[in-house]
Amino acid sequence: MLFSWFRNRRRRRLLAEPFPIRWTAIVERNVGHAALLCPSERQRLNDLTRILLAEKCWHGCGGLFITEEMRVTIAAQAALLLLGADRGYYRRVRDVIVFPSEFRTPVADDDWEDDELSEIPLAGQAWERGQVILAWDQVLAEGRNPHGGFNVVIHEFAHQLDYMDRLAMGVPHLGNPALESRWGYVMAVAFEDHRRAVRVNNAGTLFTRHAAENEAEFFADATEAFFCRSVRLHQANPELYELLQAYYRTDPKVWFER
Repeated sequence: MLFSWFRNRRRRRLLAEPFPIRWTAIVERNVGHAALLCPSERQRLNDLTRILLAEKCWHGCGGLFITEEMRVTIAAQAALLLLGADRGYYRRVRDVIVFPSEFRTPVADDDWEDDELSEIPLAGQAWERGQVILAWDQVLAEGRNPHGGFNVVIHEFAHQLDYMDRLAMGVPHLGNPALESRWGYVMAVAFEDHRRAVRVNNAGTLFTRHAAENEAEFFADATEAFFCRSVRLHQANPELYELLQAYYRTDPKVWFER
């Protein structure tokens, strides 16, 4: 209780300060979604970015020295998922680890305890125990191009929300019993439809092949589509879009239609 009081007081003090001009320049340069937001959403993005910057630990790896530009760029992209509800500011996330480019990590099935690295190079990874790992070159390229359809920061931070709210296998609180009752069914049908499309056509549909691996990957990919391919997702699966809209409490389709 006392910790929460100090934390909230610290947040109020942070938000009372003006958003630094140099940070505004970074967001405008590297976070293409920011230009699509209305003024109130942009102010909300700034507030969320400031808190994420202050409350997470930021690390450079692979010889990378992490800069203020990297931290602001990543925090602002992660903040997009919190525009409608702060979700505890990703309270499970302690560390954001940044590599200069694609990286390989220990094999997850071995509990990260050996020296065997995955054979597959990655651009992003989320660990349930509170780490997000990102490749800076992909973060920057995708962040600057909101119309490109993909965003590794959004994808990996969606995994962190899933770990917190059990979105892939459970039912989140949506404030609407009718939508909550449909969540599991709509998600399951969309996932199975995608898996079938991958098996039959040996190719993805609106989602990537990676999304066919399991429900957690499908949810993260669906979130990425919701924020980066929102018009296409709404056209392809309006029910899935409606559920994600209820959870995130925002409508990215409007951003792209303005």
